Amino acid sequence: MENWGQIMNRIQQYYGSYINNNNKNYLIAMELEEFKKSIKTDLNNIQNQSPFAKKKTLDRLNQALESCKDNTTKLDSLNEILFSNENENGTTLYDTLLNLLSDNLEKSRTTSLNYLLEIKITENLINKLIYHLENLINNEQVEELRYLICKLILKIIDIGSVNSISMNTDKIIKIIKVSLSDNSPDQKEICSKLIQKLSDKVPNRIIYFSSELISQLISNLSNRQQRVRMESLQALSSLALSGSIKIINTLEPLVITLATDNSPQIRIRLLQSIEQWCTKIPTTQQYFEFLLPIVIELSISDIKPIRSQAIITLNSISLHYYQERENELINDDNNETLKNFNISQSLLINQQIEKKLNYFYLIDQDIQQLDNNNNNNDNDNNNNIISIKSRQLILQYSQQIMKRFYRCFHEQELEQNIRDFKQTFLLAFIGYLGSLPSVRFIDAIIEIITVRKVDHYDQIEKKNNEIIYILGLLIDQSVFLPRIAEKIKEQLSDSSSSSIDFQLLQIQISILKQYFIGLLNNSDKQISVDSINLIIQQFKSILFKENSSFTPIIIDFLFSISKVILAKTNPIINDQDNNNSNTIKEFSKLLILLDISNGSTTTTTDNQSFNQISNSFTGLDYQSLLEKTGDSLIDEIANKDKNQLIKQKSHLLILNYLCSKLTNTKKDTIQIINDKIKN
Repeated sequence: MENWGQIMNRIQQYYGSYINNNNKNYLIAMELEEFKKSIKTDLNNIQNQSPFAKKKTLDRLNQALESCKDNTTKLDSLNEILFSNENENGTTLYDTLLNLLSDNLEKSRTTSLNYLLEIKITENLINKLIYHLENLINNEQVEELRYLICKLILKIIDIGSVNSISMNTDKIIKIIKVSLSDNSPDQKEICSKLIQKLSDKVPNRIIYFSSELISQLISNLSNRQQRVRMESLQALSSLALSGSIKIINTLEPLVITLATDNSPQIRIRLLQSIEQWCTKIPTTQQYFEFLLPIVIELSISDIKPIRSQAIITLNSISLHYYQERENELINDDNNETLKNFNISQSLLINQQIEKKLNYFYLIDQDIQQLDNNNNNNDNDNNNNIISIKSRQLILQYSQQIMKRFYRCFHEQELEQNIRDFKQTFLLAFIGYLGSLPSVRFIDAIIEIITVRKVDHYDQIEKKNNEIIYILGLLIDQSVFLPRIAEKIKEQLSDSSSSSIDFQLLQIQISILKQYFIGLLNNSDKQISVDSINLIIQQFKSILFKENSSFTPIIIDFLFSISKVILAKTNPIINDQDNNNSNTIKEFSKLLILLDISNGSTTTTTDNQSFNQISNSFTGLDYQSLLEKTGDSLIDEIANKDKNQLIKQKSHLLILNYLCSKLTNTKKDTIQIINDKIKN
């Protein structure tokens, strides 16, 4: 049991604690009363004070407000005294705060706005408050105060009903327009947020004023501050979603600039906006031709968050599009087309260009797999692959996309990042479309890659080579090669060598080389004999122009191709096949002309490059090739008449070359040729 002393100590502790708590509560109550009394006195007297005394009063009011920020009891008391205890003239202390908004002293206006931001504003006060703020913004020269006005408007929109905000939309818009013209990034940012809030609150009202805001918001898209660009874009997007869909058309020339913004957050926000436009605005399909290319390009971005958001956006757009058009879903009639559309992509998995092509995730699928994927992709939230519906949407709008891309290809050409963006889009576009759909655009693609071949930026040149490589993987040589051959033929059609654009001719040969490297890297493909014949014909035409500067370029082309061919098991031209005898003869003639044009003083049979080229194409080393074709070449020359021999000097050059390289030649036939020339 406790002794008496312990009992007494416990009694003292209890009553002491009780007395201390009572004293503490009493002090708090006294402090609160003093706080109320001070606020009342200062607000009642402030309008009749001298400037010096007014500043002192404002300092006390600011200190009082500061003490309320972490004290809900004081804040409740402040609201109580401001909206009660009407004066003799029927006004409240809240009215005094409003009157301070028109005070000549900047500090008075600042204090009033800070109080209005903290106190509780009810629905019945909104109309009068907005009226005062509209008058204030028109005359206010201080940017910091205009910022506080916008901040207060933001609060009003949050707490106000749809009806009250709708009634005051015109006044709020006037405030926003004045504030948007400020140079302050903070002001531009908060104005954009105001527009977003207003669009969400009263979309049916703001649509009538959107045209007054667009130009300033678009101007802010080029602001140096990322947050300003971000919020301006979101504000424009919110206006579009409220019903001003023509904004999207206005943004057409700017979306590619936003898509190449240095900030990944801007690009992600753009993708989110495009997703909203295409899924929430019924008539957005008219803008697919310039919106989808943005998403397609960003879907193979090197930055993972951008890439993931682009794929999410593309899948969301396609899912929404086909949910509204159930009759356009994959059916038996177009299953075969879509099957080819996807099967052609399997090449891109086997032969990746660095890691980028892996993002296409394009796999070989049979009909059953297509059906299964089509059913499963509706609920597929995987942000690493594009869905079957997305590929179908790209295919469906491919013609409109490519038509516009080609038409606007030369726009904004001075900006390197935009040129790079366009090439990346084309790379992704071809990769997603695949073989058969891409054939429709092959002429435009060839023209584009030809133009880009003269671009001196490494990144763009690299993208261009990737595109050509993909074309080698996907586009059949019977489609691609004749088009390049025709362009070379156009260059050589003029009889004068000086009229040839040698740089363009060199570019075309370079494109051909990169294409064949891509083609030969597909294990299922080989250069056809028809393609070899066409190449020989074009290269001989170049050499006949007597321009030796192209000899090293042609040799490099053949040597580069031969490296890839040697990795395969069989030579391109099978000398056992009688149908190839003429091709082997013409190929031998090409190598002879190259060696003559090259002006080689060494024994060509010892030349490693020529041996490798000959071996890869025919399975024979160069000397063996000469021995195999020498007699038939001499016979062919013997069948020419005198005029042909004199006019076409290459015949006699080849004859002399063969005589110098071969030990056993048809001496009788050679004598006949010599006699024919003499006579």
